Amino acid sequence: MTQVKKGAVRQVVTRKMQRYSLLKAGAALIFICGFVAVLFNSDPLPGVRKAALRHRRKAQSLQQDAVERDFRNPVETFDNNVEQKDPNAGRKFTLELSSLKDGASGKIVIETKPSWAPLGVQRFHELMEDKFYDQAKFFRILPDFIVQFGISADSKKTKPSRIKDEVEGFKQTNSRGTVTFAMAGKNSRTCQLFINTRTDGNAFLDEQGFAPIGEVIVGMDVVDAIYDVYREKPDQGQIQTRGNEYLDKEFPLLSYISKSYENGKAQAPPDQN
Repeated sequence: MTQVKKGAVRQVVTRKMQRYSLLKAGAALIFICGFVAVLFNSDPLPGVRKAALRHRRKAQSLQQDAVERDFRNPVETFDNNVEQKDPNAGRKFTLELSSLKDGASGKIVIETKPSWAPLGVQRFHELMEDKFYDQAKFFRILPDFIVQFGISADSKKTKPSRIKDEVEGFKQTNSRGTVTFAMAGKNSRTCQLFINTRTDGNAFLDEQGFAPIGEVIVGMDVVDAIYDVYREKPDQGQIQTRGNEYLDKEFPLLSYISKSYENGKAQAPPDQN
């Protein structure tokens, strides 16, 4: 009888221990779940999180600034796509000629070549912009050799200063149609020019330092029609002293440049006076 009671007591204790263990396990599970919930709702590493937020804000600010700069200065964004001008590209000028053979008129187009003679091209551009050659006459014509011009029609116009010879030396032969500054020695180029008219060119001038600055690309037939009867009779000293007053009186049939302008640029309206 005593043994039965002991067994019953042991069973009761065992059940109590089991229930206690279950309660402990449940409490532990609830605690773990609560702890996880707290972690999700709080920042376990506040320093790391703040640094990440600062980095994100900085990146967004930089992106916004870049967009604003592109909007304010759109050209800067496309610099690589802008067509760059060739520094060796020349300019084209039209000369309208009057009093050709049989009283005809015509036009020639000269294209400058800076890569051939940069100093000479620069001087020619300056003279053309100044309309220096307007009304100037072709005062020296040697058939199948050259036609020469370049002394101002107005004797009161200041004669340009001399320019130096080309630094890099000679680059282009005096072939037919090339335009070259006349000179009387080293570093003596001023304003006089000649056009080579010989069919085979004048290569012998190369060795003397005559450097072409450009070429006639339109109108060599007009150049060939320049009045050539007077040849070398006009006196250059008289032209420089008296201008067209001297030529009109002594050599009235000389061909001349009635008008000059750069191609592609608006021309001034004709004088109504």
